Amino acid sequence: MSFRSLLHATILIAMWSPATPLFAADAATGRQLAERWCEACHVVRPDQQRALTDAPTFHSVAEKYTEIGALTAFLNAPYPRMPAMGLKRDEIADLVAYIRTLGPKRVDPSPPPEKDRPPETPRKG
Repeated sequence: MSFRSLLHATILIAMWSPATPLFAADAATGRQLAERWCEACHVVRPDQQRALTDAPTFHSVAEKYTEIGALTAFLNAPYPRMPAMGLKRDEIADLVAYIRTLGPKRVDPSPPPEKDRPPETPRKG
């Protein structure tokens, strides 16, 4: 297999992997989707008092599925008691982003701000 073919295959796999969203996830859009499609059966907002069924709250889902990949796989899998929503990948990514805002606070993996970084050692040469 040529390098170019291998590169194309790797890109395709990365694009369609459930744990790697193709689009940047947006929690605000996820909340809008949840309010429109999920709110009748699930408690989707912290200020929502109840839903029409005993379906789990989004907060409890966020506590159960702490990894992005696990939550994404859960939303991708058919569930007998839920209607088939036919969600697109970007919609699932947005819902995952919103649900994760309702669960335990997570450590941000981004690097520390510039002022908190140790000074670089000058290189000789």
